This record gives sequence, C-alpha cells and structure tokens, in this order.
Amino acid sequence: MDDPFDLLERLVAIPSPSGQEGAYAAEVARLLEAEGLEVEAREVAPGRPNVVARPRGAPPKVWLSTHLDVVPPHIPPRRDGDRLYGRGTADTKGPLVAMLEALRSLDPAARAQVGFLLVVGEEVDHSGALAAALQPDLRARIILGEPTSNRVVAAQKGLLKVRLVAEGVAGHSAFPDLGVSAVHRLLDVLEAVRRAPWPRRPALGETTLNVGTIQGGVAANVFAPRAEAVVLLRLVEPWRDALARIEAAAAAVEGARVERLTSNDPVTFEPPPGFDTCVIPFNSDASYLAPLGPVWLCGPGAIEVAHADHEHIDRADLALGARTYARLLRAALGG
Repeated sequence: MDDPFDLLERLVAIPSPSGQEGAYAAEVARLLEAEGLEVEAREVAPGRPNVVARPRGAPPKVWLSTHLDVVPPHIPPRRDGDRLYGRGTADTKGPLVAMLEALRSLDPAARAQVGFLLVVGEEVDHSGALAAALQPDLRARIILGEPTSNRVVAAQKGLLKVRLVAEGVAGHSAFPDLGVSAVHRLLDVLEAVRRAPWPRRPALGETTLNVGTIQGGVAANVFAPRAEAVVLLRLVEPWRDALARIEAAAAAVEGARVERLTSNDPVTFEPPPGFDTCVIPFNSDASYLAPLGPVWLCGPGAIEVAHADHEHIDRADLALGARTYARLLRAALGG
C-alpha cells in the first residue's frame, strides 16, 4: 500500500487540466478497483469520464466526491521535506488521497456504505457535476472535497460569470464623426458595473468583482468595431439579481449586451456539530451536486495557494484531512 505522500506525488505527476482528465481518471479508477470497489466510467464528453465507484452489494449511503480536473498549466511534483509542491496538491488531488486514506481507516461494515463520485470540469463549467445530478441512482449524502484547511464549510458565496460585448463602427480615428469605438462603449459599461452598489451580507461579507479578460480593437488609429470582457463576481445575493444589475448597466450604453456564462446562488450548509467551520468566497460543485443529497464541504490544503505556481500541501495537513474525513464519514453513517 502506497504511503499517502508517495501516492499524491504520483497522482500530481499526471496532468489533468480541464478537458484532458482522461489519463488521470483511468489511474484513479485503477486505485479504486484495488480497494475492492465496483468502478464505472460515465463519459461526460469524449475522453472525459466521471468515475463512480460503489461498494459491492448495496448502493452507498455516502459519496466521497471531488473533481478530477485542475487548472493549467501542469506543474510537476517537487518535494521540500514534508511539503509537496505541484498542480493539484491542494486542489484537489490532496483531498482525494485523504479521502482514500479515510476509507481505509473504516471498519468493514462502515466501509461497505461508502462510494466515490469523482467528476470532471469543475474548474470551467461544472459539466461533470451537472451530468451526475441528473442520474437518480447517485442519490446519497455527499462529502465534497475542496481545500478548506480541514474546516467544514458553513456557507459559500455564489458566482456569476458574464461576457460583456460592445459593438462599434470601424473608422479612421482622426474623424470621430465617421466611427464609434466599441472599446469606449465597453469601458463605459465596465465602469458602471464596477461602481454599482453591490451588496454586503453579514454571513458572507461583500460582493467582489474581477474583470478577468478584455479583448478588442484592431489598431490604435482605427475605431474598434468590437470589444468584449469576461467578468466574474463572487456573490452574496441571488445571481439573477446581480445579472439584472449588469444588464441595466449594459442597456444604458448603445451597442452593448450581456451574455451569462456560469452562475449559481450562495449556498448555506448544515455542518455536523463538533467541527471547525468557515465561510468560503470561492465556488465549488456543491450547488450543482445538491440535487443528489445534502452536502458537507471540507478538505485539506489551503485555497490561498490553489491555482498558484507555488501550490502545495504539507504531510501533516494531508494526514489531518484523512482523519477529518473519517470523522465526517462516521457522523454521516451514525457511528
């Protein structure tokens, strides 16, 4: 049986950016089969399967769940004493290894009630979770893995990602009466969105906004015929309310429009007693998997280093994650 840190290093060495999860999913499936589970690959898109692993003989009462994809670029594993660096160490190959260790710590009767539900696409469009949520045979409580420093999440901010598009009229920039800059129109919309009265809530804090990308124009001496920006908001209100505010800002600027890309409302959880809790500003598969059953969200690793070039996890944190997942499993199973 692999040392957990050795196993994590081996898994981190397998690239699995969103859209290219296949090789990693196959390796994880082999690991789960070695644990005596019945494993099924449910393809969400060509070469991109969700991995469903069930105990033999009966449907599980609890799913251990996390996502198979990571953000690019691939960063190979590197050890520094009891710290392992590399893409996915925290988000979320570390939590997966901790879940596997937690399963191994259970007595046979409890172990026979636990399965794994591992999904693709969380970092981009939640395609794996959305597909799983439509499959009634997967209904059960879910313990969902994300890097929360081993605290159980009490609330999660919502998310709204939109594309703002502005159309203009191309023309020579020396003649303002012969053209209209789409870039200028886009900037007017962005300024209105940034200055809008975004709400704050006691439990969740304030709404935050990031203009992630901007594209537009053809040359400095040409009025831009088209421009667009992708904006992501972390929400403390329903996403439809936030979208209406953005649509109003766009409607006030001729040639501007809004395209919704991804959205979900804030989520309130019911953590079991006796666990440290937290509120998280980042998104997860929790709201998308909720149709299958109640969700507890927790995991080793710090979200503050996820997606960074110095992403890492410590051996002690990984071990604490395994113990925390075992406690959550016992709580879920009534033991």
